[in-house]
Amino acid sequence: RTYITRDIIATDGGNHNTSVELAVTITNVKNQPPQWEKDSYNVVIPENTARDTPVVTIKATSHLGDPRVTYNLEDGMVPETNMPVRFYLSPNREDGSASILVSEPLDYETTQFFSLRVRAQNVAAVPLAAFTRVYINITDVNDNVPFFTSSIYEASVTEGAQIGTLVLQVSAHDKDLGLNREITYSLLSDSSGDHNFFQIDPKNGIIYTEAVFDREARSSYLLEVQSEDGQESARPGKNKQPNT
Repeated sequence: RTYITRDIIATDGGNHNTSVELAVTITNVKNQPPQWEKDSYNVVIPENTARDTPVVTIKATSHLGDPRVTYNLEDGMVPETNMPVRFYLSPNREDGSASILVSEPLDYETTQFFSLRVRAQNVAAVPLAAFTRVYINITDVNDNVPFFTSSIYEASVTEGAQIGTLVLQVSAHDKDLGLNREITYSLLSDSSGDHNFFQIDPKNGIIYTEAVFDREARSSYLLEVQSEDGQESARPGKNKQPNT
């Protein structure tokens, strides 16, 4: 027999069912599937890898009379398996290999790991296929800005309070990892000179007084606080300066 079909039925506890047809083609024992050079491939790339950049070269070989092999990057169902599409496959005619390339911008904060399934199929009357896995780990780059939890903070301090009185604490958050997310706070200088009357703890964002205030002399001050992360930025135009 060269061809067998069977219906497969799945039934749930509520007695609902669905069926699918299984078709099996019997081929000659000499017809062997392609052989992959590796059972799996492992790659580590940064999240700012540009579009159309090759990240890995893979290869399978057919030992039949016709050595040609066709490749297909199988569709995924979730982001980790390439849905939506973040990688595509391109065959290399010169040596019979194929390359996996980046198709869309990657984001470590969204998807940190991909598992791609690649099919290699020989050219025969009854084609046979073999599969390999390409595992791609995404590494973080400093592409996120440390944003404050509020755009405006308001506080009050009693006139006559001694120097070093706590005013308030500001806070910023950075989505990156490690040193990329370590935040330092500072007060920016301006022509008003208001920053001279206060100091800020660079690590925790707590603002303290640097003077004893008299409400009748002056009743309000305006400060501008900067948050800065801990490494040179990966964002365009930052000239290796941190994100602020």
